[in-house]
Amino acid sequence: MKHWQKIVAIILIVLLVLPVVVLAWGYFSVVKPALPQLNGEMTLDGLTAPVTVYRDNSGIPHIVAVNEHDLFFAQGFVHAQDRLWAMESTRRAAHGTLSEVIGDRGLNNDRMMRILGMTESAEADWETLDAETQSALQAYADGVNAYLDQAGGRLPLEFKILGITPQAWTPIDSLVFGKLIAWGLSNNYQDELIVTKLAAQTSWENVLDIMPEYDGPTVIPDANLTASLSETASAMLEINTSWGTQVPLSKPDQGSNAWVVGGSHTASGAPLLASDPHQGLLMPTLWYEVGLHTSDGKYDVVGGSLPGLPGIEIGHNARIAWGVTNARPDVEDLFIETLNDSGTQYQFMDEWKDLTFREETIHVKDAEPVVLKVRITHHGPLVSDILESSEQHMALRWTGLDGRPLARAILRLNQAQNWDEFRVALQDWQLPSMNFVYADVDGNIGFQMPGAVPVRAGNDVYGLHPVSGADGAHEWVDFVPYDELPSAFNPSGDFFASANNKPYGDDYPHFLSHYYQPPYRVALITETIRDSHGITADDFAALQGSWYSGINQQVAKTLAAEAQAGDEQQTAILQDLNDWDGFMTPDSRAAALTESAIRNILRLTLTPKLGADTAEIYLTLGGYPYMYLQKILDDPASSWWGGDRAGILTAALTASMDELSASLGDDPSKWTWGDLHQMNFSHPLGSVAILKPIFSRGPYPTGGNWNTVDSGAYYPDKAYGMVLGPAYRIISDPADWDQSRSIIPSGESGQPFSPYYDDQIAPWLAVEYHPLPFSLPAIESSAEHTLILNPAP
Repeated sequence: MKHWQKIVAIILIVLLVLPVVVLAWGYFSVVKPALPQLNGEMTLDGLTAPVTVYRDNSGIPHIVAVNEHDLFFAQGFVHAQDRLWAMESTRRAAHGTLSEVIGDRGLNNDRMMRILGMTESAEADWETLDAETQSALQAYADGVNAYLDQAGGRLPLEFKILGITPQAWTPIDSLVFGKLIAWGLSNNYQDELIVTKLAAQTSWENVLDIMPEYDGPTVIPDANLTASLSETASAMLEINTSWGTQVPLSKPDQGSNAWVVGGSHTASGAPLLASDPHQGLLMPTLWYEVGLHTSDGKYDVVGGSLPGLPGIEIGHNARIAWGVTNARPDVEDLFIETLNDSGTQYQFMDEWKDLTFREETIHVKDAEPVVLKVRITHHGPLVSDILESSEQHMALRWTGLDGRPLARAILRLNQAQNWDEFRVALQDWQLPSMNFVYADVDGNIGFQMPGAVPVRAGNDVYGLHPVSGADGAHEWVDFVPYDELPSAFNPSGDFFASANNKPYGDDYPHFLSHYYQPPYRVALITETIRDSHGITADDFAALQGSWYSGINQQVAKTLAAEAQAGDEQQTAILQDLNDWDGFMTPDSRAAALTESAIRNILRLTLTPKLGADTAEIYLTLGGYPYMYLQKILDDPASSWWGGDRAGILTAALTASMDELSASLGDDPSKWTWGDLHQMNFSHPLGSVAILKPIFSRGPYPTGGNWNTVDSGAYYPDKAYGMVLGPAYRIISDPADWDQSRSIIPSGESGQPFSPYYDDQIAPWLAVEYHPLPFSLPAIESSAEHTLILNPAP
């Protein structure tokens, strides 16, 4: 070999080997040291006795401790082992300190969190807590900090990339995280902004007509007021959209399912309970499974936890099981405030009252700090001050700022042994308000909605749009008494089903909300379980995995019957729609066509009265577009058809075929819902192209939509990419707790090089489950890792 050839060969070898060496160095020097220790023994300051942490083949920790202090210390420790970066990012989001890390992209979030005063509210909550709850929160924080001390500089990759070091965890961090969760589940103030936009473009009668099932008085807002508010509403909605991209927990949820049947319906003769909350799907997922067990039996519970909080939010103990859905009560009102010329006072009942002021300094990476002057009325902070300038001033009244910490309720719920203790525990669950289904080993089932739901002055029904803060006519005067919230025990039908639907009948005396979800999910669940017998966990799993959409099938049948085919291709399409079974499977052409057709029917019927831009805004109004669509499908004479229903249906079919041709190609035989509808499990750092394959996963073609039990929801402004769905599935079996099963969308770990980072994606997509052991023998027999945490001498 000639000399120059040797040189070239050496260079090529170096070029080939060097990347491997660099990657190996990075893995062994940065990545591997940050992975948690799962086996052996470890000594930690702060423990009073040894704690055993068993982990099964899904990486789920089952913590066995002598006492509750050590239990919650260890829970904080394992949460930090697996989810430290997620805890850090949500803590920053809640406190309003994201901008320190990501620059001005975090400013909208930070401004709003500071205006709301989330930190100050959490600090006030701490002072109201009982000693037992404070001790649990402190033990949990000490466990997180023990991990930080043990890890030293061996932190997860995100900290290395962003160049930050986490501060010590505090109980206030846990409380403010709970408020952020509640904020995302209480976001109906955004709906008020949308209604404000609608009312500025069309008559109030039309607004009510496209918000069917409204069951209160038709409180007509002042037309001049809604017109002047429209610009402010638009600006705030735009900020909310950009902010939600950075902080998905701040975006409204899509819904959840939870149901329970009594022993008369099951093969075992004991109750059976299922729950699957629907939330934004990220890497890692929001939920983290864990078992918590103390030797004295005070805590003996397993299920889904939220890293950042001690305890179990969804699951079961040795006696009872529970699942939840968002009750969606109206707990936020926007008040239009009248300020004096200097902006230091506001008008209330013919008097001028002083505003309260608070100054906040937001530190911004690579930029000068932003100084924010927060102004507060007795209704709440002026959230319109998030805008650089606004002629209208809106204060937000929200129950989350009134002092309602979640932590105490979680701990008492985990200890409850029967229906009465369960209901007592839920008296403290005031925010976010949820629908709870219940089952116990004695064969009882129940339903309870807890939460702080305001009673407005004169029992008037508001909440659809902003109201005057000056006249005193819309004040919150009380809260619905707990014993008068929807509740039932051992009903005659021996089942309960909740899917964010209205939980009460026409004779219920209190106003709770306008913002319920369409009835399609709860109808299918109810129809499936109401008359069934011999039900098993497999039957519940099949129901949790259902992709049937009643509204899509009705659209398909309506198009097949009334749309006019213009050619042979459309004739074949209409025949396909007529024969379709209504299941939104990834391989279905009809599913893709009907989902597109729904959006086009909505646009074509709404645009003449609302205008194109406002019609698009209306599509973001939760479940109302589907209920409006149902209403006009059932009424061929509806004025919204403009006297030409067949013409609109035909135009919608053509528009949908054009859309699919543009997206999926000109061959209709190759159109499938899965090609349009794909799940991406995104990580914030995955937005950087070179980091995406490390942190993010997907895309995965999948089925479902907004109205299927197995949700495949997407935000209307980003059709049709799935971003919302079952963030946790659990089936609890009181006949034998060790037969319970569950699954989360991604994995237990938040570290991308852990085997438990993405190991649950494939079974989650297939609606498969892993066992959820509960008894100590089952835990020990399933353990693949055992770590002993010893107290320091």
